Amino acid sequence: MEQQAPLQISFEDLSYTVRVRAQVGPSGGGLLGRLKTIGSKTRYDDKIILNRITGTFRPGRVTAILGPSGSGKTTLLNLLAGYESSGTVGGKIWVNGRPASGASIRQLAGYVNQDDVILPTQTVGEAITMSIVLRPPPLSSMPPNSAEAAAESRQKHAEKSAEQNSGDNNAETDAEASPLPLPVTIGGRAPPKSSVDTKTEQRCTHAIRLFGLEKCQHTIIGDSSAKAVSGGERKRTAIAMENVTQPPILLLDEPSSGLDSHSALMVMHQLKAVANEGRTVAAVLHQPSSEMFELIDDILILFEGRLVYMGERAGFVDYLAQLGHPCGMYSNPADHVFNSVLYDHRLTKHMGSQADAGERAEWLVGAWQASPEARQLQRLVDRPELCPISALQFRRTSSFPVQVRYLAKRAARNAVRNQLIIRIRLAQSIILGLLIGLIFLNTQNRPVSVQRQNFSGALFFTSVTQMLLAMLSVVNVFSQERLVFLREWQSGYYGLPAYFVSKNLVELPIQVVLPIVYSAIAYWLLGLRSDGTKFVLFTVVCVCMNLCGYSFGLLLASALPDMSTILAVLPAVFLPFLLFGGLLVNTGNSTVWLRWLQWISPVKYSYSALSVNQFSGYVVDGQPVGDQYLDEINLGPFSTGENIAFIIAITAIAWVSAYLALLYLTNKGRGKMVNATKRLQEELLGPPDQRFAQPNAAS
Repeated sequence: MEQQAPLQISFEDLSYTVRVRAQVGPSGGGLLGRLKTIGSKTRYDDKIILNRITGTFRPGRVTAILGPSGSGKTTLLNLLAGYESSGTVGGKIWVNGRPASGASIRQLAGYVNQDDVILPTQTVGEAITMSIVLRPPPLSSMPPNSAEAAAESRQKHAEKSAEQNSGDNNAETDAEASPLPLPVTIGGRAPPKSSVDTKTEQRCTHAIRLFGLEKCQHTIIGDSSAKAVSGGERKRTAIAMENVTQPPILLLDEPSSGLDSHSALMVMHQLKAVANEGRTVAAVLHQPSSEMFELIDDILILFEGRLVYMGERAGFVDYLAQLGHPCGMYSNPADHVFNSVLYDHRLTKHMGSQADAGERAEWLVGAWQASPEARQLQRLVDRPELCPISALQFRRTSSFPVQVRYLAKRAARNAVRNQLIIRIRLAQSIILGLLIGLIFLNTQNRPVSVQRQNFSGALFFTSVTQMLLAMLSVVNVFSQERLVFLREWQSGYYGLPAYFVSKNLVELPIQVVLPIVYSAIAYWLLGLRSDGTKFVLFTVVCVCMNLCGYSFGLLLASALPDMSTILAVLPAVFLPFLLFGGLLVNTGNSTVWLRWLQWISPVKYSYSALSVNQFSGYVVDGQPVGDQYLDEINLGPFSTGENIAFIIAITAIAWVSAYLALLYLTNKGRGKMVNATKRLQEELLGPPDQRFAQPNAAS
C-alpha cells in the first residue's frame, strides 16, 4: 500500500463576491413609493463576503475558524469545499503547491455540514456502513493504530474531567454518555447480520469505537417526530460517516453547535485524533470552551469578511496582548476575543453600529497586516508542503450495480420500518373498495337508467381516486426524502441514475399491489360484468392509473422545493384532468379551442377504458343499452387496449420528466461530472506552481 502524502491547503487573497439586487427608485413613500418602482430599471450591486483572505490549513493539525455571525466563516469553508457556486471567486488556492479550486479540493476532502441530514429510519451502524459501501475509502493505507490513539485520548480526557468536575457536572456527563431511557431500536436487538464483507465490518467497527458510538450503534437516527439518538450522537454519526471514508482532508461546519459542553468536547477530542493520523482538519467553531480551545492547533479569525488573525494557538494570547487587549489568566481566549477585541463589551449605546464594526475591522486588519505573525503566515503560504499528491488519495464511489443494489435494499428497509404509512395506504385501498362497492351494491339488478348512472359514477370515481391517492402518497414521502437525496448526492454517495432506479424498484411493487386489492373488492360488489377477462382489464387500468399518479407525484416532488408549494400547484395540475375526464363535460361537444385538453388527461383515457370495458356489448333484456350509452357520452373511438396504451405513454412521459427535474436539481449530467472529475484530478496530479518551484521564490 502507498502511504498517504500529507496535504496542505493554502490560499492567498481569496475573495468572494455575490450580486445582490438593488432597485432604482425611492426607498420610502410606503405603498405609493413601492408602486413607483414597479417597472423601473433594476441594477445589481456587488456584495463582498470575503475580502482578500490569506491562510493555510496544515496536515496533522486542527485549524479552528472563528468569528461572529456574518463574518464569512461558513462561506470560506464552503468555498474551499466546492459548495459555493453562485458568486465570483478571486485569489489563488493551492493543495501541496498545485493550483486548485473548491471543486478539485472536493476530490480529496470530506465535508460535514452544520445540519445533519441522515435518513431517519437508518441505525447509526447502517448509516456508517452505507458510507463505506457507497464511498469506499481511498486506496492509500489507513494508519493501523488510529482507533487505539483515539481511545487513549478519550481515556486521558475522562481522567482529567473526573479530577476537575464533580456533583452536577458529573451527573450531566453521565446522562449524556448513557443511552436514552427508551431507545428506539429495531426489535430491541441488533438487526440481522448483513452480507457486507469482513473489511467493511471492520471499518464500521473502527469508526464506531473511534467516535464512542458503541451504545447507540443499533439505534435508529430518528427525526423531530420520532426521537432516537441524542444530538451529540447524531453529530458524531455525521462526522463518522465522513471520517470512515478516510479523506486526507476533513472540513466541518460548526460540528459542536447545538451540543452540550461534554458532547462538544468529545467531538473535539475525536477531531484531534483524526488530525493525529496526519490528516488536515479545519472546522468552523462557535464559541469553543476553554477545554476545546486547548485542543486547537491553529486559529483563523474573520471579522466583517476580513482576516484579523491566522496563526498558532500558542501565540494567540500574546498577540492579543500586543494589541492592548491582554487576556486574563482565568479567561477563555475565545470569549475574550469576542467580548473585548472584536467587540467592546463596555459599549452599550452603539453596540450594533455597522460604522463602529467597520472602523474596528479596519483597525484590526491594519494591526494584523503590520504584525510579525502575518509575515510568518505569508512564509508558510510561500513555502508549502510540496509532496506529490497520489491518485490513491482521491475519493471514490462504488460502481452503478453496487449503488443500485444497496440503495434498493435501503429503500425496502425504509418502507418496512415506515409500517404506519404502508398500513394506511393498504387501509385506504380496502376502505375505498368497500365504500364504493357498498354505495353502488348490486347495481346490475337495478333499472337501466340507474345502472348507467351508477356504473359511470363508480368508474369515474375509480379513475380519479387511483391517480389522486398515488400522487398524494408519493409527494408526501418523497418531499421529505428530497433533502436527504440532495445532501447524499452532493456528498458523492451515489449518482442520480442509481438513486432513481432503486427508488422505483422498491415503489413499483407497492403501486401494483394496492390497486389489485381495491379491484378485487370493488369490482364484484359493484356488480360489474361477471367475466374474468373484464375483471383483468379493470384491474390493469387501475394499476396503470396508480402508476400514472405515482409518476406525476414524483414529477411534482422533484420539480418543486417543498410540500406547501406542491399542495398549491397540485390542484392546478389535477383539476383540468378531472374536468376533461369524460363525465363532467361531454368532451365531444365542448368548446373547440379547449377540446384538445381531453387528449392529455389520463383520467379521460382511464374512464374511457373502463367504460368501454363495461358497456361495450352490454345487453339488458335483449337491448344493446351499453353501445347506445357509449355513443351518447362520446368518449372517443379508442378501444380498452388503446386507452391503456395512452395511459402508459403519459406515465412514461411523466416518469422521464421527473428524472429530468432531478437532473436539473442536481445541475449536472453524469457525463459532465465524469469529465470534470478527470480534469480536476489531472490538475492536482501535475507539478507544483512555478512560484514554488523556483529556489528563491519564498525568500
